Amino acid sequence: MASENRNPKTAEALRARAERRYFLAIAVGIIAAAALAVDILHLRPGAGAGADGSSSSSSSSSSSSSGPSAQQKWLAAALAAWALYTQTALRGSRQYCMAMARHGCAPAATAFPGDVLGLRFVADASHHLRSHTLLSRWASQLQSLGHTFRHRTFPGPGHTLETDAPANVRAVLSARFDDWAMPRLRVRSFRPVLGRAAIFTTDGAAWRRARAALRPAFVRDQVADLRCLDRHVARLLAALPRDGRRCDLQAMFAMLTVDTISDFMFGRSTDVLGAAPEDGLRFGRCFDLAMLKIGGRARLGWLAVLLHDRELDECTAYMNAYVDRYIAEVKSEKTGEGQGEKEEEDGKRYAFLNELLRTGEPDEVIRYHLMSIFLAGRDTMTSVLSYLFYELSRRPDVVDAIRREIGELQLPEEDAEQLPTWEQLRNMRYLNWAIKEALRLNPPVATNAREAVRDTILPVGGGPDGDLPVYVTKGTILRYIPWSMHRRRDIYGDDADEFRPERWETMRPSYEYVPFNAGPRICVGQQFALTQLAFVTFRLLQAFKAIERRDERPAIQKLGVSTSMLYGCWVSLTPA
Repeated sequence: MASENRNPKTAEALRARAERRYFLAIAVGIIAAAALAVDILHLRPGAGAGADGSSSSSSSSSSSSSGPSAQQKWLAAALAAWALYTQTALRGSRQYCMAMARHGCAPAATAFPGDVLGLRFVADASHHLRSHTLLSRWASQLQSLGHTFRHRTFPGPGHTLETDAPANVRAVLSARFDDWAMPRLRVRSFRPVLGRAAIFTTDGAAWRRARAALRPAFVRDQVADLRCLDRHVARLLAALPRDGRRCDLQAMFAMLTVDTISDFMFGRSTDVLGAAPEDGLRFGRCFDLAMLKIGGRARLGWLAVLLHDRELDECTAYMNAYVDRYIAEVKSEKTGEGQGEKEEEDGKRYAFLNELLRTGEPDEVIRYHLMSIFLAGRDTMTSVLSYLFYELSRRPDVVDAIRREIGELQLPEEDAEQLPTWEQLRNMRYLNWAIKEALRLNPPVATNAREAVRDTILPVGGGPDGDLPVYVTKGTILRYIPWSMHRRRDIYGDDADEFRPERWETMRPSYEYVPFNAGPRICVGQQFALTQLAFVTFRLLQAFKAIERRDERPAIQKLGVSTSMLYGCWVSLTPA
């Protein structure tokens, strides 16, 4: 199948064939319409009169006005359907092929030939999603089909393009940024949780307003202040077993991130690592379930979105009430003359939520901004930390290399409060190489998508070798897959599937490496995330000298809105 699909006809040949089909269909329609008119007017006039075929003087006199027969009506309906098909599908195909030839483009390979409705794609994707092999399935298809291919997705009318070509990623995220927007399906899938005003569900002016509202949370002083984060890391360290018992670091990191992000956003923590109240625990469970559901709905098409999901509705209602309560509490605390002194004493504890409240936006919009930060900060941090420590549990040499860097800082051991500075973390080369490598092999957002808002062109992906431009019509969905692109051997070498931090000593990728997206929509919290990843890794490897994997099951990456380890990250830790 791959060899057949890697040899699409030239654009000129396709244009000529589309024109022949279109004009032949018009001719067939005209002939059929003429034949039907002759039949109604001359051959069988009044065929609808007298169902029993008998005649009378009264029926004879009214035969000319009795109308067409049922058979003639069916033929007329079929002719109308043929005309609709000709002037939509065939005319559209002709126009597409003409534009493709005019711009020197060629079609991308087809993953499922003959799958007119997209049912085969949906069945295939559903199967691999359930077996947690969808990412490797797409990577295999991209490798065999020239790194860009097309398919239909039921019940959508048009094609979807899949790509892991850096040139196409650059075109979509930067060079032709204005030609692409958030897919309507994704927006509709995410709206139950993130609403209409969030940074992940808007474009244009609304997106710029949302991004401007979030930016104050990630200014340099806020990113470099590690005290808030260390309070929660200290609780994590206290909760980890030191007697050789195994623990699931993924579950521990999930608790850490929900505590840190809630403290960062609201100035108070859910305290899941401490004496967490039941409402905080339930919020975490609801958030996990909601992210899993909306991620699956976005990938499987409009049919999944149209189906009512009572469980998702219940989780969304609970999360909304939970966040609204925090907003109301902070608003009430802002009243009174002593609030300014309290903020000064707490440092910048309430900075982000206070900044949102100063915008004058409705509480509902503020809630959507907060939920966006939860989505971006909680799941992605858990995903990357879990995968990084999975790799560290198999690579004692990497652990030793990072611990040597920690030792070179010569922080006083007798002063447990002495923390590395933001500058020191940034300058730890091997630590940051390891984080980059974890982000390469496990980009937390493994796939992303855009929808063309006008006819446009992708620079590669067409023709027999996938090196010709692809003409893209308005409404086409393009899914780009960092998970696959980050593992391409022609970019990262024959060891692309291996965890090797040393590759970053000389590697200087551009759009071949997009764990935080790129272009105008690059992650606004990128430096915040990298600082948190470095600090948590620093503190754990400062406290433990060895990490040993304690799980015989295979390490399977589970695809949701963010990736996760299907069976967790089970390890034992040896104190330093």
